[in-house]
Amino acid sequence: MRRVALVVLLLAYVAALLPDFFSPYRPSRQHRDYPYAAPGIYGGGQLRLLVRGESYRLLGVVPASLRLFGTDGHGFVFLLGSDEFGRDVYSRLCHGASTSLLLAPAAALFSLILALGLGSVAGYYGGWPDIAVTRAGEILLALPWFYFVVALRAALPLNLSAAAALLTLFTLLGLLGWALPARVFRGIVRGLRVRDFVIASRSQGARDLRIFWFHLVPFLLPAARTQLLVSLPAYIITEVSLSFLGLGVVEPTPTWGNMLTPLQQYVVLTSYPWMLAPVVAIVLVFLSLNTLAQDSAHREGVAK
Repeated sequence: MRRVALVVLLLAYVAALLPDFFSPYRPSRQHRDYPYAAPGIYGGGQLRLLVRGESYRLLGVVPASLRLFGTDGHGFVFLLGSDEFGRDVYSRLCHGASTSLLLAPAAALFSLILALGLGSVAGYYGGWPDIAVTRAGEILLALPWFYFVVALRAALPLNLSAAAALLTLFTLLGLLGWALPARVFRGIVRGLRVRDFVIASRSQGARDLRIFWFHLVPFLLPAARTQLLVSLPAYIITEVSLSFLGLGVVEPTPTWGNMLTPLQQYVVLTSYPWMLAPVVAIVLVFLSLNTLAQDSAHREGVAK
């Protein structure tokens, strides 16, 4: 299961890094004659691998036009069907992964670094830093943070640009998600600060920063890896939920959340099952992350 999970995440993140290569069309390209088209090839074209298509910039830098697959110049291919505007669902799914799978981990990593610093300071020094960090963490844990993010985002202008909306959303997620992992790091550091090797290093005149870097960080990294894998699904589902409600990333920038917005209509939900493709992708990524998190926690427990 761990190998399967690694393969699924590898494929998802490669597609997120190279969405233009893996998708036959730009995410905004519309085929108005084919709204809600079922998966298939239309217009008499033939499917080809490694074809030249619309130009793009590989990794946002290198000019390129090679795409993994497409038609031979005639017709259109919709691997996962099309949406209400005739846009290719598969192409939008690949480009949506760039937002949902790359920016959510960035927010989780930012939150984890914040938690690592605050939790370590609280656990190592105790006293008023410990009280301040602990009380602030308790306040954040008591908040229903999803609704808190919804309220904060709703208080901001709804006509924010895509870049501003992304930055605002994931900054809020990062600032609100540090409390729980900080408690974990605080407990680990409190146990380590009375160990013989830390006391010996301190008695020889080692500075706190050196003790932290060489003696505490090696013990914190396995826990940090596990916390990252455990918290990632929460960040992804928060982005998906906010975008689904129209409070996150808005059109025309595709994300897995705003791709699900048409499913609010009962007719779309029941008549066009290929519109559920983002749901399948989200479930597969969640299962893979949970599998790796459980495996990491098991290995950490065995090591201890």
